[in-house]
Amino acid sequence: MACLFQPINCTFLLNEWMRNASHARSNDMTKPIEKLRSLVEKRAKFVLTPTHIPRLDILRVCEPTALFPEIYQPLISLILQGSKRIVIGDQVVNYRAGQSFISSVELPVVGEVVESSPTTPYLALRLSLDRALVTETLCRSDHSLSRFETRGFCIDRVSEELADAWYRLVCLTEHPEDIALIAPLIEREILYRMLRGPQGAVLRQIAGVDDRFFQIRRAITWIRQHYATAFRVEELAATANMSPSAFHRRFKATVRLSPLQYQKQIRLYEARRMLFTEPGGVTAVALSVGYESLSQFSREYSRLFGAPPVRDIKALRQDAQGGSQQSQ
Repeated sequence: MACLFQPINCTFLLNEWMRNASHARSNDMTKPIEKLRSLVEKRAKFVLTPTHIPRLDILRVCEPTALFPEIYQPLISLILQGSKRIVIGDQVVNYRAGQSFISSVELPVVGEVVESSPTTPYLALRLSLDRALVTETLCRSDHSLSRFETRGFCIDRVSEELADAWYRLVCLTEHPEDIALIAPLIEREILYRMLRGPQGAVLRQIAGVDDRFFQIRRAITWIRQHYATAFRVEELAATANMSPSAFHRRFKATVRLSPLQYQKQIRLYEARRMLFTEPGGVTAVALSVGYESLSQFSREYSRLFGAPPVRDIKALRQDAQGGSQQSQ
């Protein structure tokens, strides 16, 4: 008799499993991070989709990409689908759906989208940070909750409360008339919740309230503004009231590059921008960014961007023309 009831029990268990699985899938759609992903997928039209919300963009990539060098400004990047790998100096950073990346300084990085396909594209939100808004939010909250962070970047899992705030911010794209009043309030909430978490220490760096980081950020700003000017690390350390060894150690901990390595990458990024957007030959650009040797410039340019200047810029323009035609 026991054998006669076994099929009935199996069928019952199978039905229960299917009902539970269906219930779990429906519950997934109620999770803030999944609601946010679904909303962003509907809004993502191109590789880069600007929104009417100040400093907020949507990214959508339909296939894995090759390594691409760029400079991250202070920002928050939240992945909602897929994964990405970035190289910051000597450190490789991997992050995926449900995680956010924050940077407090201008970071030269090389990044690639790892997981993506036409049916399941890489989706992300990118919010450029407003220093004044970060400072205001910090002054009105208990910023002693976060530990000290020497690096100028950090990755953390997004909580349900934080994902819900992001969801409400993106929802404003459907109500442009509400953006001016409500978007700053929601952005303050996002910053407040991040200040209370592991990424709060990096936000404090942006606000400039951390004396241990302020001098390094000032040195980074000087290099960014005077990238074509030769300097000695000892002189830059003196302006920061630090010994050369302490300055070098703290600088590299922040951006994962030494001061001279940082300057070299900034020079090369600026040279690439000039070659792509402004008239002028390779020699003139190399000299303008501080190189005295054209062969050294070409060699270091090729090492960073994967091709000599002329070939690299030609490929960039072809890619730009192809993307422009696809978006029309």
